[in-house]
Amino acid sequence: MLLTDATAATRGVSCAAMAWFDRVRPRHDGALAATVGGIIDRVKHRNAALELDERDRLDGSACLVTGANRGLGLAIAKDLARRGGDLILACRSGLDAARADVASAAHERASVEARELDLARLSSVESFCDRLAADGVRLDVLVLNAGVVPREARKTEDGLDESFQVNVLANVLLVQRLRERGLFVAEEGVWPRVVVVSSESHRSAPPLDWDGFGSFRPWGMREAVKQYGYGKLLLQTWTAELARRTRGELAVHSLCPGAVRTDIGREAPGLTKPLLELTMRAFFVEPERAAAPAVYLAASRRLEHETGIYLHGKRRREPREDTLDADNGRRMWERSAALLEALGHPLAPAKERG
Repeated sequence: MLLTDATAATRGVSCAAMAWFDRVRPRHDGALAATVGGIIDRVKHRNAALELDERDRLDGSACLVTGANRGLGLAIAKDLARRGGDLILACRSGLDAARADVASAAHERASVEARELDLARLSSVESFCDRLAADGVRLDVLVLNAGVVPREARKTEDGLDESFQVNVLANVLLVQRLRERGLFVAEEGVWPRVVVVSSESHRSAPPLDWDGFGSFRPWGMREAVKQYGYGKLLLQTWTAELARRTRGELAVHSLCPGAVRTDIGREAPGLTKPLLELTMRAFFVEPERAAAPAVYLAASRRLEHETGIYLHGKRRREPREDTLDADNGRRMWERSAALLEALGHPLAPAKERG
């Protein structure tokens, strides 16, 4: 296929911009670099396609989406509901509005409910899983979408950095508790799917620091994006290890949705917000379109018996090399378990899991 002059010119600009961004990427300590990177990613991948057809249905499948009350999570939940999935919306706030919004888009036979889940409180994760188990829920799809970008270090009631807890450790506890309680059940050889919303910002994060794992330290606004990227690096490392350990039990995939027009930057400094909002309106994709990779990983029948896929936008790609290292995966697994135990949330030994 021949490229139009406009397309060729756009790609030329994209390549030049990418070369510049590769030089500044190691510094990646502010929202500007993250924003530019997101714009470039969108230009590079805008013509890619993920193939979903009428056979990629979720009728009768129980689908749980975290952070489903707005933005990308809401868009993912609505698309899964359109495909017939029975949705459980796990949200910290806005439960009634989210349920009504998703129900309005759902297939006529799909059910929608909303349940409170606050990842900034590990006790909330525990009670959430207890309620699901007590209600006899069995999950076919779990989308770990919820995330936060605080403007500074904040301690949770558990004594952890909010960014680390919400973006990393609470997800570990959530998935392990769901496994322990037998809420994932493979039927007729079909593996339940776990889809993790990650970020390309993990590539520019500093090296993994196992000695300082989970420790709280003060940081300010200039480090917000760096902390977010480091959290995604840890999460991506754990995701790879989960895929290794659960092959035959779960299909575990992850993705970076690209530059999405959401309010995740709502804590950006007041002086930068007008520019950030203008940039998002001009260059970032709306959540309804950005949801496509997550929905593809959750619903595509072509992916049966595959695990460990990483999508950047609409293309398969390998995540950063150290996230795939088995030794790093083992350390991530063990340190997460040790920290949770120290906080009063011990995980059951593997042999006791359902």
